[in-house]
Amino acid sequence: MAISPPSDIINDVARAADPARLQAASRKLMEGASGAEGASFDDAVKEVADKPLMMPGSDIYSLRNSLRNDAETANADKVRKAHQEFEAYILQTFVESMLPKEAENTYGKGNAGSIWKSMLAEQIGGQLSKVGGIGIAERLLNARKHGTSASAPQAPSQSINTLLGKV
Repeated sequence: MAISPPSDIINDVARAADPARLQAASRKLMEGASGAEGASFDDAVKEVADKPLMMPGSDIYSLRNSLRNDAETANADKVRKAHQEFEAYILQTFVESMLPKEAENTYGKGNAGSIWKSMLAEQIGGQLSKVGGIGIAERLLNARKHGTSASAPQAPSQSINTLLGKV
């Protein structure tokens, strides 16, 4: 004798259910299964089948280049975000080391206090990075673009006082 666990479980639940509630649930499921206002998948396919795949005046090469540019833009956004998150982490470490060590009245005691302090430092670091940071992300991005080493010192584009004023 073969069993079918999903259908056997459903049948067992249906047998154990109140018959009136089972009929009401079945009726609702059947109503939901019908197409919304006569629209069906076949109708949607037929509607789209009549439309051209390409706009007039465009060729396959321009479409390919457009798709490639979109992909490169999305990749550049991901890379920029990753660099910004890295800078936020570095700034979080700096800020956390600058916060007072013995401030139980402010942060709380024990693990909860240290977690609260860490979360505060994380948010401050993230906000500093969003408004431009101290130049770590930009410098890494420029080094990546030019293929040069990021070890040569450069002056930051903004002072820390300017950045703190924006937060």
